[in-house]
Amino acid sequence: MRKKFYIINIIAVALFSLAACKKSSFLDRKTETLTEQKVFADSALTIGFVNDMYAYTGQDIVLQRAGYITSPNGNDWACFDEQTSLALSYYSTPQTGVIQGTYTASNYSLNNYWTTYYKKIRQASLFLQNIGKTPISAVRKNRLIAEARYLRAFFYIGLIRFYGGVQLMPDVPLNADEILISKRNTYKECVDYAVAELDEAAKGLPNALAQEAAEYGHATRGAALALKARILLTAASPLFNGKSHSTDASLLPYITYSATYNATLWQKATDALKAVVDLPDYALVEDNVTRPGHGFWKMFIKGRKNTEVITPFVVSSGAVSFLGGTNFESYRFPRSRQSTTYTFCNPTESAVENFGTKEGKAIDDPASGYNPNNPYINRDPRFYFSIIYNQAPLWKSGSGTTLVPVDIYFNKATNALAADGIQAYYTKTGYYSRKMANDSTGTSASIERCLPVIRLAEMYIGYAEALNELGQTEQAVSWLVKIRKRAGITAGTDNRYGIVAGISQAAFRTLLQKESVAEFFSEGHFWYDTRRWRTAELTESKNIMQTYISKEANGTFTYDRTKLALSVNWQQRAYLAPIPQTEIDKSATLMQNPGW
Repeated sequence: MRKKFYIINIIAVALFSLAACKKSSFLDRKTETLTEQKVFADSALTIGFVNDMYAYTGQDIVLQRAGYITSPNGNDWACFDEQTSLALSYYSTPQTGVIQGTYTASNYSLNNYWTTYYKKIRQASLFLQNIGKTPISAVRKNRLIAEARYLRAFFYIGLIRFYGGVQLMPDVPLNADEILISKRNTYKECVDYAVAELDEAAKGLPNALAQEAAEYGHATRGAALALKARILLTAASPLFNGKSHSTDASLLPYITYSATYNATLWQKATDALKAVVDLPDYALVEDNVTRPGHGFWKMFIKGRKNTEVITPFVVSSGAVSFLGGTNFESYRFPRSRQSTTYTFCNPTESAVENFGTKEGKAIDDPASGYNPNNPYINRDPRFYFSIIYNQAPLWKSGSGTTLVPVDIYFNKATNALAADGIQAYYTKTGYYSRKMANDSTGTSASIERCLPVIRLAEMYIGYAEALNELGQTEQAVSWLVKIRKRAGITAGTDNRYGIVAGISQAAFRTLLQKESVAEFFSEGHFWYDTRRWRTAELTESKNIMQTYISKEANGTFTYDRTKLALSVNWQQRAYLAPIPQTEIDKSATLMQNPGW
């Protein structure tokens, strides 16, 4: 069966102005009904056409997507980590259906990725087809061409990470009367295409150090190379390199780069990652003088631009309501600290367990000194910058600059919950999130920020992972040491920041996976990471439990981790998302992902 693959011509164009140092940003939307001919005859409208695509590059990292991204089940009141075991949303949809495996290919809540990203792919191709008509200087035109190629690759990679091999559309968009057989390209074809496009885009993009201030938020050479490194690391990972969740020989070309293990894929990833970490444009934001790990905290909230962010999703105080200003603080902080009637992104104990001690030891290491009856002392500094726990110090109105403990417990003396204890629309888990939030000022203080779609730490950890898989574990250690040093972990007498001498490849792999959660909690990484590692059948198969805290009459706290927050029903098919059933129904040649 053949289907017409055609997305209606874009006649209503969302225009954005990208200005890194102004109160407005490209997320400040204004619409005007325009024809294709009018758009590409006007330089400002043409640039706006490109800027619109950037507005959809933050889908994995925004704090919640209602009104920004819609799904077959309505608005998505969650961040991406709330589709995993790391966090719970205040609202049950769509997380419950994802975690419990009740969705089908017809109503899968996250299939907005398919529709949104293909629309943006077509938009990029339409731009490339028409850029010759627009009255823009040759220099700027070449840069915009490179940006459009980068963006098209960005959206293809978004699809590849989510679905595996997808259909590569013709570079020249189809007209309404043209037809196309719907058939997936292989996973290898998709990855190779995206990598080639990024290589070409990188040639026409500026280095970050040379980028004009007004262009901040647009693609750079580093952004293209980092995105290339990300997809090559993904392709080398177990799920796509010899350890598929499916044994269906007819499907394997579409869901793996190599059906059998291929070590050369790790070398490709290593080379791509090294090309990024060697760039002079970037450096970790580090400050352990102010306090341990202060640079990690500062990197998220002290201005939009810093040396670490490679691919920023630019957000201003005047931006779309749930992204800018103080909404990270208002939506994540406990009710005692803000005026909204709900809180987003409650971290789970599964997330908290990945944060080790300040000496760099895992909490299940007998030598760590971790005490489950006093669990929040002596932890990795990133824990304190990511998680609001019982008695965590936090700004409170009327307290001036003094931080006041947050009460997340049941008071046995009064037989009542404390102000921020476990209950509906407060916290479901016993924790609140402070990741990327300014926890030292009031929610009335407006904040200019960017959200890091890709940052240098991802390249360091990815490089360490790839080196380890090639058997170069000690070299890998040196790159993880850089991450731990910036995090404020104690160096130790051996300057290994808690990493034991002679660590094995397998032990380092486990350590690195925990490190990744501690570093990137709530940044939208874990969904992809636990799948590409083939660990989701372990991490996503455990019921999500509360950490229910009681304050005893003598003032001490006890911890009950046996109360259920959300039951889980992991299914192997969830390693990849289903292609929307509406697409499958249109064509007998479009193959569905395994299990769907």
